[in-house]
Amino acid sequence: MDEKLLAVLLGIIAGAMGYWITTFWMKPILQYRDLRMKVFADFIFYAQVVNADGLNDRMKELYEERITSNRRHSADLASCLTELPSWYRWWLHRKGQAPEKAASHLIGYSNTTEYETAAKVMSTIKKALGFKGDNE
Repeated sequence: MDEKLLAVLLGIIAGAMGYWITTFWMKPILQYRDLRMKVFADFIFYAQVVNADGLNDRMKELYEERITSNRRHSADLASCLTELPSWYRWWLHRKGQAPEKAASHLIGYSNTTEYETAAKVMSTIKKALGFKGDNE
């Protein structure tokens, strides 16, 4: 076989493998990691608006945004998990993370209006996504 043809074939195979790894492994993993950080950032941003009772209009808007944001993140997380490679999901569970649990708890968190309950659910979500708790 000609050396030039062999080099071309190896280049095509390497390019196809790189494309496959990037598209089906790295892109979903990076999407999951980005979404995980968005959930954590929203916990910080919307921390003061767990209950809308007695808040001014701007804070009530933030409360509604918090509900919408948590529901959107829950849906995005659930759909993202279907694209993650099985070996990465196994690795997450091995590290003690449970993103499926976090996705379901985000819906419950969006419906929570009591500070103590919200803190418990938030702690559960943080642990499920691999963030250290408030006590750690």
